[in-house]
This record gives sequence, C-alpha cells and structure tokens, in this order.
Amino acid sequence: MPTPVVGPESRTRDPRRIEAGADPFADALRAAIRAKGLSLERIQHKLRTRGVAVSIAALSYWQSGRRRPERPDSLTAVSHLEEILDVGAGGLSSLLGPPRPRGKARPRTRVSGPEGWVGESDYATIAELLADVDTSTDQDLTRLSLRDQVELAMDGSTRRVRSRQVLRAERSGVDRVLLGYDTRLPGDPLPVIGTLRSCRLGRVSADPRNGLMVAELLLDRPLRRGERTAVEYELIHVAPHHPTFDNTHSRRFRHPVREYVLEVRYDSRCRPVRCEQFTTGLTGEEPTDVRETPVDTWGYAYAVALDFGPGVVGLRWDWA
Repeated sequence: MPTPVVGPESRTRDPRRIEAGADPFADALRAAIRAKGLSLERIQHKLRTRGVAVSIAALSYWQSGRRRPERPDSLTAVSHLEEILDVGAGGLSSLLGPPRPRGKARPRTRVSGPEGWVGESDYATIAELLADVDTSTDQDLTRLSLRDQVELAMDGSTRRVRSRQVLRAERSGVDRVLLGYDTRLPGDPLPVIGTLRSCRLGRVSADPRNGLMVAELLLDRPLRRGERTAVEYELIHVAPHHPTFDNTHSRRFRHPVREYVLEVRYDSRCRPVRCEQFTTGLTGEEPTDVRETPVDTWGYAYAVALDFGPGVVGLRWDWA
C-alpha cells in the first residue's frame, strides 16, 4: 500500500476514481520488464541494435501509463518490445486500445504556470492536486540556490531526500513555497514529509495511484520585496521506493535557478558501476547534456547546474 502523506489538511484522491483510469498496456509492460529483469537502458540498447530509436524517458512514460505509443514508429517499437520481453506477438499492442483524445480540448504545457509541474499527459491530474493548494505566490520567488541530498539503501531503494532552498521574494506578501514530488512510477509509495526548518507544513494534496504529491511550505511570516530566506524539508520513504527501472533521481525546474547541487549517497555495500549527470527539457526528450560522474571513495556522486532552467537535472546510474 502507498505510504500515507502526513500533514495538516492532507487530501488523498478517491482511489475508485483513479483505478477507473488504469492502463492495461502500462501494467503489462511494467510486469514484463520486471519479469525479464532488464533496465530501461538495456532495453533501449536492444531496440537500438534493431534499428529502433526510443528514448529512456519515453519507455519510462509508457510503463507508467502517462503516455502511450501511438505514432507509427512507436507502434513499431512496441512490436520489437514484444519480442525482447518474450510476451508474444500482440501481447502488448493488443492492450493499447483507441488513441487518446488530442486537440484544442487538451491544454498545452506552459513553463510559466502550474502546467509546468509535469508532462502534458499529466496535466489533468496535477491540475486537480494544485487546485487544493495556494499557487498564487509560487511565481514570485526566485530560486537562488537549491540542494538535494539523496540517501540510498543497500538494495538501491531511496531512504530519504533532504532539500534546502534559498529564495528571494520578487514582491511583498509572499508567504509560502510549493513542494512537488513525482515518483515517476504510479503506485510507488509516496514519501512522508519529515523534518522542516524555517517553515511549517500547510495543505497537502496527494494522488497515490499516480505517484504525485504537492504541498505548501508556509513561511514564518510574509516576506518583503527583495527579502531572502532559506527553507529545508525532508522526504522520508517508510516503504521501499526504487527510483524506477532506469535508476535515476532528478529535479524538475519550472523556473530558472542560479545554482543547483544534487548529491546522491550510495550504500557502501552497493555501489554503481557507472554514473552520469544529465539535463533535458521539460517534455521528456532525450538528454541534451550527458557527462560521466565519478562516485568518490565516500560513496557520493554529484550533479551541478548553474544558471539553469527551465528543464530537468539529474543523475542516473547502472548497477553491476
């Protein structure tokens, strides 16, 4: 069962409504990948050897149900996936069903507003969650510095994430910061919001089935224009949380940030054989900047981005 989100005025979406939108294709693909024991990078490599180019992000979205293969080249990739995963011809493609609606009725993702929280296919879900919190001041904060410290367990699961943000108010009256979390794999347990510093927890809105959560971090008092503050929070994974099959941890920036540092600490009994920093856009395309990142003798790997955003920064790794 998903870990409950702890906090005042916490709200969780009705699971009956969420289950009604279950995606049999995503469920079958996810189960087949688990059964085969392949990472998304390995699957991507196998597809590439067959002359089929599919991004890791696309594979991740397909198995999560947030996007589905619909273009001719994507459907070709599905037929190859059926062979690679040994599910038989039609074992996946027969579960796709009719294409999802597109067109003017579907809102476009915009970086400037709440729509930039997730990919376009998740707009409806995140819009419902954001309706439960106050977003009126989020764009009036400049991100001067942000640091994420991620601690992994021996089995590669995430134990906790500690975050520290240094912010500047661009107008008077700003009194809260929005926190967003995406497990990237629907059904994966959501974390508990733990220790807070220089802020307190406000309203929390969560959708465990889709692995999404937003929360208000309330400041001690409203800021004056130009005033700076620092807030800290901790996300604790009570139940094991694996950062999906592609072994990544990333931060999504809807607004520019002066400095971002991501620090991942690996258990001494479980070190990756390779680690890379990557950056990409907000729409899940292939990374535009990939560089090898060493894991030091203390078990730490770092990703650093300066004057970055909008976009995504992260670390990804391969186990032995």
